[in-house]
Amino acid sequence: LRYVHTVIARIYYCVNRSWSGKITAAELRRSNLLSVISYLEDEEDINQITDYFSYEHFYVIYCKFWELDTDHDLFIDKHDLAKHNERALSMPIIERIFSGAVTRGRVQKQERMGYQEFVWFLISEEDKRHP
Repeated sequence: LRYVHTVIARIYYCVNRSWSGKITAAELRRSNLLSVISYLEDEEDINQITDYFSYEHFYVIYCKFWELDTDHDLFIDKHDLAKHNERALSMPIIERIFSGAVTRGRVQKQERMGYQEFVWFLISEEDKRHP
């Protein structure tokens, strides 16, 4: 189930550039999602497809989340996130992340981050070139 949530979060992160929560036909056409899905039909090892579906990428993401989520309620708070990457994030950065400024939809301050938000956070942290 977490693998499926990771794939969906990665698809929306890359394809839904408007952050509307709905992928439009234009966004789908501009993305590589359909060609990646087509490639899946011929590739036996899903880990060879690093866009969206890699099980290895999922495993790394989920393990990082699980390590931070010490009470395993599938949410992390500011103190949990502060432990990420050997405490590489400063408290002002963590405050900004939880302020609602970087979430889609209605802007509201959050006290906890769910798994999907963590996937987006981690992708953003790893790929600074992504729009």
